[in-house]
Amino acid sequence: MPLQEHFFRFDWFAAVLLVGVVQGFFLSLLFLAKRPHRQPYHHLLLAALVFSFACMVLEVFLCYSGLMFRVLPLVDFSEPLNFAAGPLTYLLFRSLNGNNWTRRQWLHFIPFVVYFLYHTLFYIQPEAVKYNAYIGAYFPEMQQVPVTGGVNPDPLHWTEYVNELTILHILLYIGLCFWLLKKQSTSQAQNAYFYSWARFLLYFFIATLVLVIFVKLRYEHDLGDHFLATFLVLQLFFASFKIITDSAFFQPVVQVKYEKSALSEEAKQDLLQKLKTAEKEKFYTRPSATLPSLAKQLHTSPHYLSQSLNERLGKSFFEYLAELRIKEAKAILADPAQQHLKVEEVAEQVGYMSKSAFSAAFKKYTGQTPGQYRKTAVPGAV
Repeated sequence: MPLQEHFFRFDWFAAVLLVGVVQGFFLSLLFLAKRPHRQPYHHLLLAALVFSFACMVLEVFLCYSGLMFRVLPLVDFSEPLNFAAGPLTYLLFRSLNGNNWTRRQWLHFIPFVVYFLYHTLFYIQPEAVKYNAYIGAYFPEMQQVPVTGGVNPDPLHWTEYVNELTILHILLYIGLCFWLLKKQSTSQAQNAYFYSWARFLLYFFIATLVLVIFVKLRYEHDLGDHFLATFLVLQLFFASFKIITDSAFFQPVVQVKYEKSALSEEAKQDLLQKLKTAEKEKFYTRPSATLPSLAKQLHTSPHYLSQSLNERLGKSFFEYLAELRIKEAKAILADPAQQHLKVEEVAEQVGYMSKSAFSAAFKKYTGQTPGQYRKTAVPGAV
């Protein structure tokens, strides 16, 4: 077999791809550094998404540099991950929005599992088949080697149309992400943390799709994949930058405030679970709702409650309380059966003693006055 053992290309494209591979696998390990029960599951989804990108970039690096000639069993090893990026991004959206994981979410990975099982027909092929596949994609001018016997690696022609299937799959999940964003914006008070990450993920998701379409139309076979892989590397580095700048490392006031705290990660998680129960009882609708009173209800100290809110939800008690009250107010204002209530009555129902304070808080979190929101949510309301 005429393996090109002496071929090796290392230009600035290859350098960027190699750095991206190292960065991607490092980020994956970083997200998995803590035990899973000590962190929100969106960390695990982000780790899986970053790991998938790193594997894709690794394959392109090996192909572009020519190192794939030395590791032919890895030809097309990351191809099934085309059908994992969409579900992982969408489920990350759900997680950042505060949705819990359910068994039903595993159904999103059916296309990935099915294609992976189908692609095993290619994985078990002899090296001659993989050699031909590699040079056919990256070195079409080279002569292929003869192959005898073996099973058909693509009997259903799925691999032949994998680019088209990938584009359709990504389009589906972009639609789901937009639907989730719309649902989030109309059903509850905005979560700044969610929206900042949602915009980042969605913009890059769409840009990736546009680049995939451009590359596949502009270049035959996989000759332009190094452009797509370079863009994925930029995503990895931008994600790293965003994670670092969002971290508590650059918030010394918060770090110093809680550095001597004895509150464990398990205790924080338990406290947040108790907080969810208190939310169902609508503690926030009481005008007397304060940090000390809520801490007493949860059998903890105000300091520990404040720490949990700051470190786990990224907000102060007053921000947390205001978001819950505005969410409740939006539900009341959008309820046709409660259109007779005046704005000051809605304010009282959600815990505000002053109409002006309620209106100011409502506009801060929604961009609208209570009256404007009611007209938008209930057409014909006055």
